[in-house]
Amino acid sequence: MDSKLLAIVDVFRCCIFTPRVLTTVLPAFVLAGAISAFVPRQAVLKYLGPGAKRIWAYLVSAISGVVLSVCSCNVVPLFVSIYRHGAGLGPAVTFLYAGPAINVVAIIFTFQVIGWGMGTWRAIGTPLLGILAGIIMARLYAREERRRAAELTAEIVATQTNGGTEELDQVQLRHALVVLAFLLAAVIVGALHMPWYYQAPGMVAAFGGAVLAALKLTDAERVREWGAETWSFAKTVIPILVPVILLIGALAAYIDIKYVYRLVGGNSPRYIASAAAFGTLMYFPILSEVAFTKAFLKLGMATGPAMAILYTGSGLSLPGAIALSRYIGWKKTVLYLMVMMVLATGAAMLFASEIGQYLCPCKMDGTAAEAAK
Repeated sequence: MDSKLLAIVDVFRCCIFTPRVLTTVLPAFVLAGAISAFVPRQAVLKYLGPGAKRIWAYLVSAISGVVLSVCSCNVVPLFVSIYRHGAGLGPAVTFLYAGPAINVVAIIFTFQVIGWGMGTWRAIGTPLLGILAGIIMARLYAREERRRAAELTAEIVATQTNGGTEELDQVQLRHALVVLAFLLAAVIVGALHMPWYYQAPGMVAAFGGAVLAALKLTDAERVREWGAETWSFAKTVIPILVPVILLIGALAAYIDIKYVYRLVGGNSPRYIASAAAFGTLMYFPILSEVAFTKAFLKLGMATGPAMAILYTGSGLSLPGAIALSRYIGWKKTVLYLMVMMVLATGAAMLFASEIGQYLCPCKMDGTAAEAAK
């Protein structure tokens, strides 16, 4: 087989046909379906909706991804779940970016592989960038959000007029949280690197607990809705994800890596902006952006472009953008990507001005390592 074609196939095999797909992608879709089926709409409206306290809505959205291990594509169905349930555009966008970028596995991996300097800036900067992006998008679409809030209010009034209630059912919410807790456990176990004979039983137990809890605490109709929502998300995202990953594999195979390196060889705004654009469009499977950045740092890539890739690589991607556009349209999607590129470029420039050159932790002596911390 031609070496170029083999490289494309390797990308496809690496990202799609591996056990990691079952342990990372599948739980994300199942969790998204559960959010749509079990979480009371009133809960989303209360904590993330247009009428929610703004500071709490953004904080909850910015840190909720800590317990998730999803990529920029897998987070799309989760975003759609909370947005359709009535979450404001701003908090939903904050979750869309921060969800895959702030997960605890990625942050710890950054500390271990790249070092405490970049790890700390990533851990602090990611939720802040997500909040800023959400605020900007909410301001840009303020008129549409006001109209959407009015429609939600009208629905609530209509429900109350017809004898229904939009009061938050605390019992229903507690039951939903029990199911989601089992599914979050499945996501966390699936993201851990452990032998399959430990991971498989752990995930089976978590999924089994979720199903049993759903059957015991809810009703059969909700369980059927859970399955339907999960399938709906999967059939929307996966047919887009696979061909775009193949396209990226082709580009990676046929473009000389030296040309990419020449675009990120310094800390000037041009280099950092180029790296931010690259990270925004490139698809990085979970944690791969850390390994990619580390490799280029050892080759001499400047700290600013490296930080820009860490800020954009996990939370953004062309496949994720294409999937997202099917729900919110191309105009919002492109504007969101542009906002994130500008914010990531600015944050990376600030980082480069404060940190300077990169020194690999493995080359530090004890004193230098302590000073770097």
